[in-house]
Amino acid sequence: MQRIDGTTRPGDRSRSAASTPTWRRALTGACTAVVLVSAAAFSPVGPLSSGRAAAAPSANDVGSVQALYGGDLVARMNAERAVRNSPGQPVPPLVMDAGLNAAAEAWSNYIASTGVVQDAPLSGCGPSPSPSQLCMLASNAGSSGNGFWPGDGSDGMESAYMASAGHRQNMLNAGYDTVGIGVTCSGGQAWTVELFGFVYGTLGSALGRQAAQNSVEGNPVSAGPEVAGTGTGSPVYCPGQVMGPNDAITATGGRYPYPYPVPSVPNELPSVPGPSVDSFVGMAASARDAGYWLATAAGSVSPHGNAGAYGSMAGKSLAAPITHIVATPDGKGYWLVGADGGIFGFGDAGFYGSTGNLPLNAPVVDMAPTPDGRGYWLVASDGGIFAFGDAVFSGSEGGRALNAPVVGMAVDAAGSGYWLVARDGGIFAFGSAAFRGSAGGQPLNAPVVGMDRDATGSGYWLVGADGGIFAFGDAPFRGSAGALHLTAPVVGMEVDRANNAYWMVGADGGVFAYGTPFFGAH
Repeated sequence: MQRIDGTTRPGDRSRSAASTPTWRRALTGACTAVVLVSAAAFSPVGPLSSGRAAAAPSANDVGSVQALYGGDLVARMNAERAVRNSPGQPVPPLVMDAGLNAAAEAWSNYIASTGVVQDAPLSGCGPSPSPSQLCMLASNAGSSGNGFWPGDGSDGMESAYMASAGHRQNMLNAGYDTVGIGVTCSGGQAWTVELFGFVYGTLGSALGRQAAQNSVEGNPVSAGPEVAGTGTGSPVYCPGQVMGPNDAITATGGRYPYPYPVPSVPNELPSVPGPSVDSFVGMAASARDAGYWLATAAGSVSPHGNAGAYGSMAGKSLAAPITHIVATPDGKGYWLVGADGGIFGFGDAGFYGSTGNLPLNAPVVDMAPTPDGRGYWLVASDGGIFAFGDAVFSGSEGGRALNAPVVGMAVDAAGSGYWLVARDGGIFAFGSAAFRGSAGGQPLNAPVVGMDRDATGSGYWLVGADGGIFAFGDAPFRGSAGALHLTAPVVGMEVDRANNAYWMVGADGGVFAYGTPFFGAH
């Protein structure tokens, strides 16, 4: 038995990104070859048979989500097996079996209830197997943990199994042709069990396939090529797992597309609709705070007031959706920021680098320019910081366990320090940025979605998805939308430093002005 239990944590990121997902995984598995195995009987549903089960429905109730999750794991395993299949080394696809599914589901329920990952007992083929007896010969078990997109759904679970030699051998073993999958969604994570075997009457051909595989690839099977790991296909999430840019929560679970183009896994079901590309993601103030721009996830920009029309990414192919718009310090241009860290400058916004070509552990959620506009910082939802141009790296939360993902940042007046804000209102201060208080630990009516500093730099505001405002330091409270019934959640705020006041923008393009002029909405 091989056990893996730990946390992978990337380091602080000022120039480059680590490639290991920042989510907690626990895996354990029996590294069982295709031989008769004698073990304590495990038959929660009675004797196993060779009846095969069909694909699961796609509704978003928890039971169907669990079935979708299991089906996706099988699709990913079969994609890996298909690239290793050849006439001289046959690796058949795994077919789901109703009895094995029930046994795996019973064990996934058990480990979810205990909170401890452990292998399912294996019944082998039994003492006097008949030719039709289905042999249960190997088991993988694991929990995905709560994590950040991508790599926190079924994609990350499959990739974690593939990264472990014993679990990978079970998944790719050419002797096996039958699988049972159990998935239990509990506590915002997935507890998964995979059971492998074959029908006893096919023992001779199973041993022949494994021998051919061993002669070519050895035992365990080598790791490459990996064709269905993190970043491939449309993953399935359990309810409560974190996904997508802007910290959207999978309230009901189900299949979600990545917000960037990825190759699909053969036989995967279609994706459910993702967030609308027409959704607004932020706003930025123009010169002298006499207007503002609103931006959508598709990269369109609409000017209001005296804000100039400098261009947009509307109609252009994006590798990732836009997550924010940020004005240059003089308000005569702006940057659009993609979830992959891609940077698009308009007006007098200069390009000083991006993370668009780097593998990220978490999506980029915000950026902030230096005082002279000749550099900027990007922040990812795991708290990782990327510094470009004359921006100085002063620390990050990358590699630390966070109570909630980071959703925004702001730079202090000196330009040598910055704050990060998490969804729970927690504040992290770096460099010369002084800690002025936070909403961390307070009961919130809605998650925090952003922040900005006040005109003096001695205070800051946090804004919630319900339009609630939290003022700290010498930042004055000008009002909020917390008591209003909103047609769409608030996604960000922008400060009018001339009046030491602020605007808020909703996902539908609605604008709320507090202590500052209203220049229109979408």
